[in-house]
Amino acid sequence: MSETKIANRYAEALIQQAITENQLKAVAESMTFIGSTCEQSKDLRNVLNNPIILPSQKLSALMQIFSSCNKLVLDFIQLICNKNRESLIPVITDAFLSLYRKHEGIEKVSVQTASPLSNDDQKHIQQYVLKATGAKSVEIDAQINPTIIGGMVIKFGDNLLDTSIAAKLRKLKKELNIA
Repeated sequence: MSETKIANRYAEALIQQAITENQLKAVAESMTFIGSTCEQSKDLRNVLNNPIILPSQKLSALMQIFSSCNKLVLDFIQLICNKNRESLIPVITDAFLSLYRKHEGIEKVSVQTASPLSNDDQKHIQQYVLKATGAKSVEIDAQINPTIIGGMVIKFGDNLLDTSIAAKLRKLKKELNIA
């Protein structure tokens, strides 16, 4: 079975348990913290993927690092380590957060701009995505990418809206058959 399928099953189990115990928001906050910690710490990812380090040692380290997390999440981490699946924690976290957003009607939007987004731009993007998707709320992940020169690239769901100057230049170059 693929890692993604395994991760999705663990994530589905956790979200169902969180809903049952009426702790979904607290669990989501803890999983967000775990996901960002794993993303930012290459050392933690290396430890999780290292087969030489015993699962019990990994569990001990994880319990110290994430001691402030929700008890349900800590129990979940313990289960994952007992099943020798600790290397999947980042993938499980992503899968859980995706399921959480879907459950709560939150649309995640990736926006690339050449310079930081203004508050007005963020509001316009939120309104556009809310109207296009019918979501309850929008979570914007804004990234600065100077190679797009100007304009923006917006991705959400299966949608891609590229209004960047770089895209317009590529289109013009293609139309003029410039190699």
